[in-house]
Amino acid sequence: MDIAVLKSFSPEIFFSICLLLHLVFNARLINLLNYNFPILEKESLVQVFVIIFSVLILYSYQEIEGFFFNFLFVNENSTTLIKSFVMLSLLFSIVFIWRSFKLENINFFEYFNILLFSVLSLLLLINSYDFISVYLIIEMQALCFYTLASFKRNSAFSSEASLKYFISGSFISGIFLFGTGIVYGLLGTLNINDLSLLFLFSFENENMKYVLLIGVLAITITLFFKIGAAPFHFWVPDVYEGSPLASTILFSIVPKIAIFTFFIRWVNCIPILFVDLKFIFFLVAIISIFLGTFFALNQKRVKRLIIYSSIAQIGFLVAALGTATQDGVLAIYFFFVIYTITSVLIWSQVVLVYLSQKKTNEFYLSINDSFFISSLNGLFKINKLWAFSFVLIFFSVAGVPPLGGFLAKIFIIFSLLNFNQFITSIVIFLISAISVYYYVRIIKISFFESNTINSLNLQYQTTYENYSSGLDYLIIAFFLFLLIFFFFAPSFLLLVSTYVICS
Repeated sequence: MDIAVLKSFSPEIFFSICLLLHLVFNARLINLLNYNFPILEKESLVQVFVIIFSVLILYSYQEIEGFFFNFLFVNENSTTLIKSFVMLSLLFSIVFIWRSFKLENINFFEYFNILLFSVLSLLLLINSYDFISVYLIIEMQALCFYTLASFKRNSAFSSEASLKYFISGSFISGIFLFGTGIVYGLLGTLNINDLSLLFLFSFENENMKYVLLIGVLAITITLFFKIGAAPFHFWVPDVYEGSPLASTILFSIVPKIAIFTFFIRWVNCIPILFVDLKFIFFLVAIISIFLGTFFALNQKRVKRLIIYSSIAQIGFLVAALGTATQDGVLAIYFFFVIYTITSVLIWSQVVLVYLSQKKTNEFYLSINDSFFISSLNGLFKINKLWAFSFVLIFFSVAGVPPLGGFLAKIFIIFSLLNFNQFITSIVIFLISAISVYYYVRIIKISFFESNTINSLNLQYQTTYENYSSGLDYLIIAFFLFLLIFFFFAPSFLLLVSTYVICS
């Protein structure tokens, strides 16, 4: 094998070796009697930071492109940039994942090892150009996520979330294999490059076209399930809410851009059949935004509201993907940067609220108790800076200028208008206008409702004082600045997104 090919995949090889050493070293260390069976919380955090940062450095110096085993994996400049973004988002998220890890007293160093294994699978998915490797990688990622969802051993909700995730994931894997089996049976290959050439030709046999359409639809439904788009979102609310908070943060931030990258590759592979499927994309987008918005209206718990809000955000991405144009893909990558920034900010606020709540109520040693929206009563009177950060975050998610979330949604609507999807644009715009209500409701409660302490609800009270480190607030301040900066100067993100598309 050419040594240059191995060099092009050197970050992934280095990542794999680090994961093996991380597991063996910590397993050996924790069983040494001399150290009295230590809990490796800070040590695991430092190790994860070093691994992620080292992989990021390797990606920044990587200039070699190559393919592996007849295009089983392909490494390009665009994929390297996307993988760098995945690792960068993980680097900022890991601080709050670790905070949640400590709050819930998980205390298993294996958690971070399985987390990094799931991230490795996502990196490989970005490189995948064959459905054999895609299936193996998706299953590897799914097995890691099943385990991460069940890590809170003393919680029935965590076990239930893992079981629901496993059952629904196993069912959808069967649908994926069914679809790929049809495609292979009719075309004789599962390689994306080969399929893209075969799909360019029109099908004279109508029966063959319809059968092949069933296989393509099965694969597409699997990808809809993986990103949590409605009506294939049935697993998302229960799994995300029942999982440990650290796992929920990982599920909602890191994997979506990797799956969407392959989804874009799949849509570009089926240009002729996509003409028959594009209405499904717009239908799924409208249903996702509709259900995500209207289910969020009645939520009283912040965590569940964020989950339904994320389903609505996925609807925007699916709508842009349905255009199958460069404008749509450009809007997707721009949206993903803003989505990642706001997701890190939202979950950081949730973690800090739980941390402050636990410090305030020392007799309540777990965070099983839900974080209700009503807990934000009088936040502005207690901590004005914290309340103002809530305004910026939720207004950005709602798409209110002058914040980056406004431009992210506008670019997607423009891509739909350029594709002559006027009805879809109007429906999405109207539903999004309704979604502003529950974000404004949070601001109303934080600023204009008094903070009345109910003795029967004492465990939900918090003083919103600063119980965290300066690193947490530095990340929050930096990301809040980016939300405003990218509204006034989006050129950099647009140039990077264009480079990803064209390279």
